[in-house]
Amino acid sequence: MASKRAAGDTRGFLHSRVFQTAAIVLMLLAGPVAVVVGSFMMAADSDLLQNGERTSGTVTEVDDGRKASHHRFRTDYLAPDGSPQRVWADWPLDGKPAVGDVVTVIYRADDPGTAVLEGYDGPGTSVVGVGVVLTGASLLIGTAMLVGVLLRAGRGPEPKGA
Repeated sequence: MASKRAAGDTRGFLHSRVFQTAAIVLMLLAGPVAVVVGSFMMAADSDLLQNGERTSGTVTEVDDGRKASHHRFRTDYLAPDGSPQRVWADWPLDGKPAVGDVVTVIYRADDPGTAVLEGYDGPGTSVVGVGVVLTGASLLIGTAMLVGVLLRAGRGPEPKGA
């Protein structure tokens, strides 16, 4: 049997069933995986909020991008051994911090570089949000594809002249 290319099929790799199936499976899994990973990140932040050591930190940089995903700020603080540390957090649309503001930093006693800011979301919240959007998009695309397959199956075979 001749290869597809020798038989005149020049569509290439992107049109192969294997690639398309793999792409669909990856799209369907990406959203739920992001939701799970983000949930674990949020659980770790929640545990740190309850059990971590508290100190004061100073806002030293505020990213004020157009997109909500660029609304981040940096806070610098000192660990108990005097070493400088920093943590980034997202700020809500209604609560933009200013450079010089003092915020509460909660850090892990055995690892002062692992920290969260009291009252602000960590990156886990964004990861869950992206996961929800990807899951929704995958479900919509998957539903549309299934409807298309079912409609084609209900029509029967294509006429020979078409």
